[in-house]
Amino acid sequence: MDLGESSGGIDGGFGDEQKKLRPLPADLPKSLNDRRRPAEPVQETEFYDAWQGQSQFLTSPVTAKPLSFGDLSLNDPAYDDDITKGIEDSDSRLMKMIAAQAAHAAGSDFVNEDVVANDEKLTDAEKTATLQKALAMAASNGNVDLVKRLLQGKAKQYVDVNVPDEDGTPPLIYASCFGHEAVVQVLIDAGADVDRQDRNQWSALMWAMTNRHKTIAKLLLDNGASADTKTSSGRTAFDFIAPDSDMSFYLHDKGYNIGNAGVTDDFYSPGFSQDRFEEEMAENELRRRMMMESARDLEVDLGNVGMDDQPEAADEFDEEEEQEFDWLRCTHDQMFVFQETELDRILDIIITNMRPQRTPSQKPVPANMIFLSARYAHYHSSPELLAKLLITAMDKINDVVEEHQWDMTILAFWISNATLLLHYLKKDAGLVGATAEFQAQLAELINEIFILIVRDAERRLDKVLDPAMLDHETIPGFEDITFQNEWKLFKRKKEVKEEPLERRYRPPSPKQRAKPAPRNVTSLLSSTLFVLDLYDIHSVITCQIISQLLYWIGAELFNRIMSNRKYLARTKAMQIRMNISILEDWARQNNRAPEHYEHGEMRSTGEATVEAARRHLAPVIQLLQWLQCFSSLGADDLEALVGTLQQLKSLSPQQLIHAADHYRPEVGEKGLPKSALKYLLAIQKEATLRREKQRTKPGNTGAPLTPQKGGANGENDKQGSPSSSRGDADNDDDDDDDAPEHLLLDPAVMLPFSLPSVTDMLVTYGAGFGGVNRERERKYIPTVPPEFLAKLEQLNQAQGGGGGVKKPMFGEKDWENEEV
Repeated sequence: MDLGESSGGIDGGFGDEQKKLRPLPADLPKSLNDRRRPAEPVQETEFYDAWQGQSQFLTSPVTAKPLSFGDLSLNDPAYDDDITKGIEDSDSRLMKMIAAQAAHAAGSDFVNEDVVANDEKLTDAEKTATLQKALAMAASNGNVDLVKRLLQGKAKQYVDVNVPDEDGTPPLIYASCFGHEAVVQVLIDAGADVDRQDRNQWSALMWAMTNRHKTIAKLLLDNGASADTKTSSGRTAFDFIAPDSDMSFYLHDKGYNIGNAGVTDDFYSPGFSQDRFEEEMAENELRRRMMMESARDLEVDLGNVGMDDQPEAADEFDEEEEQEFDWLRCTHDQMFVFQETELDRILDIIITNMRPQRTPSQKPVPANMIFLSARYAHYHSSPELLAKLLITAMDKINDVVEEHQWDMTILAFWISNATLLLHYLKKDAGLVGATAEFQAQLAELINEIFILIVRDAERRLDKVLDPAMLDHETIPGFEDITFQNEWKLFKRKKEVKEEPLERRYRPPSPKQRAKPAPRNVTSLLSSTLFVLDLYDIHSVITCQIISQLLYWIGAELFNRIMSNRKYLARTKAMQIRMNISILEDWARQNNRAPEHYEHGEMRSTGEATVEAARRHLAPVIQLLQWLQCFSSLGADDLEALVGTLQQLKSLSPQQLIHAADHYRPEVGEKGLPKSALKYLLAIQKEATLRREKQRTKPGNTGAPLTPQKGGANGENDKQGSPSSSRGDADNDDDDDDDAPEHLLLDPAVMLPFSLPSVTDMLVTYGAGFGGVNRERERKYIPTVPPEFLAKLEQLNQAQGGGGGVKKPMFGEKDWENEEV
């Protein structure tokens, strides 16, 4: 207080308080919160740095403002405001979109749109909210049928195709972001605004270009989507295209002028970024290493796995310039004309003396040549020439397969060509009926090659199975364990000083790593899978080969453990279980799903590699679990025994009793309680009586000896390996019909084999559903490379002999005046 400025002076005393306090100086802080960030938005500019291969951000400085001390309260809601919370990169925005999609999928309890629309208990606002959320859910998950019903049925009066959801995202943006082209088309037909933006000012075109959905981007542009719409940071849709990317070339070829955003015509091309270059080098090194390992493991020529192949030059022709292959009739340029006298020589070149090739244009040469020759013989020659061509070709292929039955690259090359040739014959309108018998022979040939590939892989796996899976000790420290009733009659070895823990658990030395280990088995499996992929074998056949090998490994390990008391011990079971877990890891890392389609479904079905490993390794895994746990069961604890047996559904009582009878207990370890043994014997006797009763029923021929085909692809959830589980049979009337009748499994049993269906081949060898994969379709058009035709002509001239006039190998005919 300043006494000199008091209004009442001394006379007034302190009775009259000051009605107005003197204001504090303006530069005096009145709060500890003096580090608040400015509230106004920051101007930011984002541009694409082609040299670095990533986006760069330029942020303008914030204008200084004087401090405001109008509010001295401690409750400052603006304290935690972050001016950068609205500025996100593409990955963050994509993660939010994925989270929104997951939320839609999690809350998909929507039943029927007609029920909601006709429900009198709901108000119009509630109906609109429910149906609008259902539309967003269907668009994000690709449910085109539900989208059509919502937009065209009774619920259309409650649905607006342009209204965003609670996250500010319209249905069209969901469909464009996650690649649902059919949904995008339906929404556009229903009047969706193609330029509608989400909360971050991103349009559907921006999301399609960011996620590289080329066909959706073209669809949006064709329907008037603006490429000049800007985001909150000032970017347009074409700014999301990386230079020299597939998306940029695709849109450029479709006639869209994307400026310098995507295609660089400058002489100084930016080339690879450092990260992309290193990634490319790593992929090439991994591929080279896989080729070397496959050549070593499978004992094949390096040239057959692609070490000597040169990359093909890029195709100079545009997609529109290529002529479509006519499968309904035979045009003059879509067949291979030959003379009957030269047939044997041509087939020797393309079959007998054919070296496996892995370049895209050379791999299908035998199938293409035989098919194009068959078209000429069928449409422009005689049935006799067609029969001679196909019979001679089949004989020569059988001879080559028999001669090289232990060369997996030759087998893979010919199973690939045989499958492709079968696809050609089934797709050609004229040959599909004329070559029915030959198609059946091709199917048998594919099955025979399938068996040869499996047997060759099994032969190589058998050499390392015992030392790698049964004898390899993954867990150290079990060397000094002693067992009951086992005497050491030989001289005791000199005791060595115990190794310290740091030496015992250090990484293995090179000498130890050279010993057989589970990686030897997984390396053989990887080499086999690499060769199958190298020659473009259909995924349905590839998955069946891997499944058959996994069944063989599981059956062999099971039999060898049951037949050798050395492995019927708790510690040994722990070691083997750890080794088998490496096989399970390999199956997860190399999971393959067959491209198999049933009953008109557009989603592939069939048993993947992970599912096959889980099914075929179940008996041996459950046997190892039984060896580790049954000695800890209590004598009177029947509930624990029953609970344990319910977890071991792939084992029969006979197998459980055998493992317990021949078990090697450690010193001080108990065996299987007598009460548990009596319970198992009772179960076994009951199962035997039930099985005998089932066999004596009139009209019952007994259980099949081999697994039965469960569907078009040979998979069936109920059908397992020959040791089908008791758990699978629990759902049937007879609980033990599928239980193994014998103590050991039969590793020689071949699982049901099925060829790819016509639909499977059309999808794999064609453009797929909707015809979007034109590049893959061009890869499997039956053509003969010009360099191979030149090679044929050179061989013809070299074998023509003498100085006489040499006739061309290819027949010449006046095709101009002949009607097709």
